[in-house]
Amino acid sequence: MSQIIELSSVGFTEKFSLVVNLIDDYTTDKIIGNVEVSLKGKRIEPVRNPSGYYIFLDIPKGSYTVQIQGGEYYFDEEEDVKLTDQDKNPIINIILKPAPSYPFSTSATLIRGCLQSSKGMGIFEASLKVKERDIETKTTEKGEFVIYFKNLKKDDVTTIDGKKLVKIKEKNPVIEIQFPDHKKKTKSLETEEGKTTSFTLIYS
Repeated sequence: MSQIIELSSVGFTEKFSLVVNLIDDYTTDKIIGNVEVSLKGKRIEPVRNPSGYYIFLDIPKGSYTVQIQGGEYYFDEEEDVKLTDQDKNPIINIILKPAPSYPFSTSATLIRGCLQSSKGMGIFEASLKVKERDIETKTTEKGEFVIYFKNLKKDDVTTIDGKKLVKIKEKNPVIEIQFPDHKKKTKSLETEEGKTTSFTLIYS
């Protein structure tokens, strides 16, 4: 594999135990910007090779939690991994979801918004998902969120009054919102392909 060749070519003689590959959920490609990769509770720094893999060297077999601090563009993530004697060159793929600050293209199909309390405070870690679609996200500390539609097909879009609108089973996308107190709300929103739709919801 390319990461093995590149690792040895720069003079490492240690045995590598775990390789972390980070994937951008929006582009399904390599991530952008700076993130931090670590093992929870361990003072072990990974090596990042030229292909962007994060490589942990000479760590004992056992159970670990890989922590990702997403930096400016992604939400933080964690993933548990168990290393055994049977593992040879173990590689794990971790998908990072873009945060509202992510530099989407101007032609991206987005729903942006903010969830606020009746006192005007942002609601942190509310979850949002588009019903009948595998699309989920959450709010930031300021209550901001972004929902992104990718790989839209011809059948996913309908033209009404000159607008190309995203449809979910011939209807507008329906967003299900779950708040930290576990209460839920839904919102149907007309969403135009290639543009950004915005809304603010006050929750009391």
